[in-house]
Amino acid sequence: MSGKNSKRKMNRRQVVMIEWAVLIAAAVLIAVLGIWFLASRLNARKAAGSAQQSSGTQKTQEAAADAAEDKAAGDDADGSAQPDSEPATEVLTETEAAVSGPKNSWLFSFAGDCTIGSLLEWQGSLAQDFQSVVGDNYAYPLSGVKEIFEADDLTSVNLEGTFTNSTNAVVKPYRFKADPAYVQVLKEGSVEAVSTANNHSGDFQDEGRADTIAALDSVGILHTGAGDPLIHEMEGGLKIGMVSYNTVDNYEGEYAWRSSVQTDINTCREAGCDLIIGFMHWGSVEYLTEPEAWEVQFAHDMVDWGCDLIVGGHAHILQRMEYYNDVPIFYSMGNFCYGGNTNPDDKDSVIIQAEFARDRSGEVTLSRLHVIPCLISTRTDLNDYCPTPCQEGSEDYQRIVSRLEMPSADAQM
Repeated sequence: MSGKNSKRKMNRRQVVMIEWAVLIAAAVLIAVLGIWFLASRLNARKAAGSAQQSSGTQKTQEAAADAAEDKAAGDDADGSAQPDSEPATEVLTETEAAVSGPKNSWLFSFAGDCTIGSLLEWQGSLAQDFQSVVGDNYAYPLSGVKEIFEADDLTSVNLEGTFTNSTNAVVKPYRFKADPAYVQVLKEGSVEAVSTANNHSGDFQDEGRADTIAALDSVGILHTGAGDPLIHEMEGGLKIGMVSYNTVDNYEGEYAWRSSVQTDINTCREAGCDLIIGFMHWGSVEYLTEPEAWEVQFAHDMVDWGCDLIVGGHAHILQRMEYYNDVPIFYSMGNFCYGGNTNPDDKDSVIIQAEFARDRSGEVTLSRLHVIPCLISTRTDLNDYCPTPCQEGSEDYQRIVSRLEMPSADAQM
């Protein structure tokens, strides 16, 4: 009896142990199933989010493409499309620009002869000379165009004069100067670069040249001259080269200046410049309404050597522009902020704006050319040294566009 009871008790313990084992196994199985269920739900939500983001990106790209097609259709409808001979530029969409970089287009402004000062013999002694009118109000002369210049990426003008206190003047009829403090006129007007290659940068010999460069450097204004091309990298990685030369004082040495300009263009190319601009001071006779034949040939040669845009001056009046191999050439932009004459008969002027864009292949090309007709003074009876844009469609506006012989003031390339 005692043996049977002992065996019976042993069997009951086994049953209890088996029951506990089953319960524990069931609990583990339920926990595993719960974890698997939660993980499945989480993965499903992530997959749905990725699909939605992908769909949104595709819709954004489709919208950008549709907008580009609509713009192209609109251009065709309003007649702004250019002939087949004009270069076409493929501009990155905003979506692509966000991927490739923050900036893929650059706007440049150019203006003509700026004499910030007056004749050596005047220097504030004449009631209507530049210093007498401007005084120390350095923001005044370019106040009418500052908003335009501030909105671009680089503004360049021809600085036809000196910033110096030197009296060691060369012997010739016209010598232009101003106190170095007047460099603030350019700074206040949002001018970032100047050409010093002209027939007045040496009016006060080497001392005047050095003083002028020092004044420009003191306010961070870039400069270019013969044999000293400006090579500058801009925001967005665009590297520009600007070459200049004064043929007026060196007209007899044609081969010398042709060689100098070609060498400077080659220097820019070897430096890896994406864009090369010619800023010339040329012409053997002032006030000619047409560029001379040798200027035209020289400009064409500069294009063949690698220039992407050419602007010029010295004539003191506007001359026509032209395209050569799709490159725009402005032979003379006329006077602009000009202290060399208290009341010039011809007050027509212009601001040239050129926009360059980088396409998908990385090539930089001209995408838009725009001119802003201006008068060098707000008054017709005298020069108040405050160049001002003409009202669009006005008689002055139309006359200036006509003098440039441009089909319109705005050209999409």
